[in-house]
Amino acid sequence: MFYINEKEVEENLPMGETIEELEKSFVEYGKGEAQSSPRERNIQDGVVFNTMPAISKRLGLAGMKTYIAGPNGAHFVVLLFDSNMSRLIAVIEANKLGQIRTGALPAMVTRHLANGKGHVFTLIGSGFQAETQLKGILEVADLSEIRVYSRTFEHARNFAQKYSRETGMEIRPFEDVGKALKDATIVNSMTDSNNAIFSRSQLGDRYHVNLAGGNLPMRQEAADDVLAESDLVVVEHLQQALIESGEIIHLSKTEKSGKMVELKDFILKKEDYADAGRTVFKSMGIGLEDIAAGYIVLKNMGLMEKIG
Repeated sequence: MFYINEKEVEENLPMGETIEELEKSFVEYGKGEAQSSPRERNIQDGVVFNTMPAISKRLGLAGMKTYIAGPNGAHFVVLLFDSNMSRLIAVIEANKLGQIRTGALPAMVTRHLANGKGHVFTLIGSGFQAETQLKGILEVADLSEIRVYSRTFEHARNFAQKYSRETGMEIRPFEDVGKALKDATIVNSMTDSNNAIFSRSQLGDRYHVNLAGGNLPMRQEAADDVLAESDLVVVEHLQQALIESGEIIHLSKTEKSGKMVELKDFILKKEDYADAGRTVFKSMGIGLEDIAAGYIVLKNMGLMEKIG
């Protein structure tokens, strides 16, 4: 059994490879050859214990991400089992793993829904997860401009300065979300907001929006009309979204609910949606993504060949 630390994860989980592996996993999921259950939360005295299980026939792996969060912080691990031999093969520290795969998944969807060149990319949020939201989009989209908005302008400015240096591309910080969104064609929102940050009127005629932040029903990053007036709403995991996503819960109660498509179904028939000009993807994170990311780490460390 292998124990993999955060440093080893960071060294062995490239963004580009993660994007590719996630697409393979959702193709497998769409074919019925993988399973992933909604997140379970157990709460006691201010401590929340979470489990996110999944199994992949293609990878020969089963497991889960599990994490605990409380007054003294949070700790994440991925447990991987060899599903053929029914034995535990790895415990992987998963703070960085979660950050990378959370950036990779919207990027994977974006490359199928935001075609063409010269995109204006707006990032809403500048916290820990924002870094990989940016890096994921840089892997898949041709960008002419990058913008960042945060409710605290100093945070947006600091983020812009840091990642302008790191990426070699100018990133412009904004104090006003409406100005940050003007003419944006790709938007990633990664916040814990309980109130909608932007509405349909602040978006242009064509856009792709990734909502990657809130995973509790009281949270909402986009106003209801953003989803209602889009051509297509791709949902990472519908059963989980109807528990965790304020936006999807609201949309499901309207006559516009028929525009929702689960990611596992979208990825098998993505050509059918090539003409959609206004699209939204809602992501919350499921265990299948963590299994796929854990597999990449083990493979790149040369450990998969030692399992047998």
